[in-house]
Amino acid sequence: MEKKKRRYFPDEFKRQAAERVETSGLSIMDVAAELGVHETQLRRWVRQFGTAGT
Repeated sequence: MEKKKRRYFPDEFKRQAAERVETSGLSIMDVAAELGVHETQLRRWVRQFGTAGT
């Protein structure tokens, strides 16, 4: 069985994703589906890069 490769996302992508959650009025689930990332990962980015966390 082939080992799964980790996907890399640059910090700028993470920042923009977190900003989209905060400004679009969409849920984390909706934005995660749009971007093709898991909602748990997006939630981490919102905590890390979101305006509430700075």
